Amino acid sequence: MRYRMFFGWIKTAMIVVIVLAGAAIIVLDSVMMSGAVPAFSTANVTVAAVSLAAAALIDIFALLLLFNSYYKLRDDGIFAMMAVFGDNVAYNDVDRISVNADTHEVFISWKREGKGESSVIRLNLSEKDAKDILPELERRCAFAIVDTFIPPAKKKKD
Repeated sequence: MRYRMFFGWIKTAMIVVIVLAGAAIIVLDSVMMSGAVPAFSTANVTVAAVSLAAAALIDIFALLLLFNSYYKLRDDGIFAMMAVFGDNVAYNDVDRISVNADTHEVFISWKREGKGESSVIRLNLSEKDAKDILPELERRCAFAIVDTFIPPAKKKKD
């Protein structure tokens, strides 16, 4: 089963703005290099070409971040893919699964074999996907402690 990462609406909007800005730079650099519009032509085509290449790379990685970031429950463990970077955590390494009672956020704590300290991550999932993945995680991480916590109330500023 594959669960798409959800970064929240504000972060997603920021990534979309980056993609749009990159696209605008690509168009502008292309026009500058082609000389099609005399007002935007440049004598230094190399700078425009480097700018175009950089904007294209930024756009590619931003789009990969949006569309190729997910969690997958595989036979050997929990696989997390973020753009082009992937990591796997074996189910046997997971020692705790914690769930926020208010937001249903899922946190996973694991300790790699031979390492002394535990690592904790929050799964970036929508509330629906978090509710869907939890029973499957509980089943696959048979030795993990599963708990639900209530976050402390935020203090009011006077």
